Amino acid sequence: MSFLYDNIATLAVAALVCTFAWLFGGTRGDLLMPTTPWLLFFLAEMMICFPQRHPGEPTVEARARVWSALRKDPLTWVSVGFMLLLLIPFLNKGLCPICDYAEITFQGADPKPPIPFLPYCVNRLHHLNVCLWFFPALTAMLAVKHALVGRGKRLLLEIVVWNGALLGLLGIVQTATGAKGPLWIKSMVMPGHFFSTFGYPNMAGDYFTTLFGLSIALWRWTISQDDKVGNREVRTAHKDFWLRHIMLIPALICFFSALATLSRAAILLTISLAIVFILHAYASFFKKMSRLKRVRVLFASLVAVVALVLGLILWTPRDLQREVNTLNTTEILDRVTGRQQYHVRVATEIWKENFLFGCGGWGYKHLCIPKMTKAELRQIQMVGGINVHNDYLQFLAEHGLAGFGCLVAIVVLLVLPIGRAWNRLMKAARFLPAKDAPPRPYAFFVLPAPVFCILLTALATLIHAFGDCPLRSPAVLTLFFVSLAAMPGFLPYSIVEKS
Repeated sequence: MSFLYDNIATLAVAALVCTFAWLFGGTRGDLLMPTTPWLLFFLAEMMICFPQRHPGEPTVEARARVWSALRKDPLTWVSVGFMLLLLIPFLNKGLCPICDYAEITFQGADPKPPIPFLPYCVNRLHHLNVCLWFFPALTAMLAVKHALVGRGKRLLLEIVVWNGALLGLLGIVQTATGAKGPLWIKSMVMPGHFFSTFGYPNMAGDYFTTLFGLSIALWRWTISQDDKVGNREVRTAHKDFWLRHIMLIPALICFFSALATLSRAAILLTISLAIVFILHAYASFFKKMSRLKRVRVLFASLVAVVALVLGLILWTPRDLQREVNTLNTTEILDRVTGRQQYHVRVATEIWKENFLFGCGGWGYKHLCIPKMTKAELRQIQMVGGINVHNDYLQFLAEHGLAGFGCLVAIVVLLVLPIGRAWNRLMKAARFLPAKDAPPRPYAFFVLPAPVFCILLTALATLIHAFGDCPLRSPAVLTLFFVSLAAMPGFLPYSIVEKS
């Protein structure tokens, strides 16, 4: 009971993050309606009433600390401002309550809201669906930042990572058994490829890519904490080899799950992250190793790489090989720029007409058809055509410069404390003795390795968002915000207080 009381806020955030993933990535609005509001209410209550306590801190003082921090944090007010922008369209009523493709094709949709200078939406029900993404995601972000202490942030990521490993194993089993839809549900039969509970490969790919990065971050944290025990015999007794490296198990599962999604962006980004993480780990560890141990590690690594390459050559699935063969510079540039599709042009037009506040959640779905040419209508994208496949343009078209600016500000405010910590650690590194100094260049190694891994993983998501729509999945969106908010849990306590 003591564990439950101490970690109830952590479990509330974990329940929300994991539920989004199990509810088909959160893309089913009919499943979000009966579940998300209750999870959001429970999370808000736990955040305010039962926040995690520092050692020796009474619950009353913990509540006062969290409430004071929430009121003083600009991140809170930017998040509240964005939520208010999402609420106004319910009053500036929907223009086309039951719009669908056929109706818009023949009748068109009236783009003039009742109050033209306020945010509006085309369809209130669809706009509500987007609210059910952002309200829980931003509340979870604030809970992680203020209601969880360092150990709670790390425990949260562990729960999410192991839940992701379970989802990855589920996806592999589904593929092996020839399932026609997520969770073997007949009504969820997918026309294209799916993986685990995700019906769209790029959303699944980004989700498991993020989990891979978080697993490596937790592994590096375990190693760093274990290495603080000076005596080798004490360290070995404290934590044996398997416990030191246990987070590599979900890391490997999520790595291969990301490849199994057949998302080309995920394949490229996951392999790129793996290479950078390996190089970063070698540079960090080699400085502390004896020459004999360096030779052993290099030999073991060489054997592992050769085995992995041979395995991929001999047993690469045909579908995965087909996707890899399409990866080239021209294909990547076309995907990022959207030159071969109408979505970028149409979304840009919609944004120009609704420059400040956009056209509301899922407004692109309703307003895109009247702006398409006859040739484009003949080649309309029937599967996935409701998305721009560029998250930044879709957020601009649907939430305008004001909404998009709020989202950018939220990300900047989450990263800003890490930037301050990096600056302080850079200054301190110059005065460290050679044996204690991090490897050069200091800029890449002064931050704790877990923070470096999380930052790089978040950057991978932002890159992916240029060429597709991973952030249109509440599971990915929530995990993105929560992982950034959890970064201070890996910083030294003195640095966190100053940042």
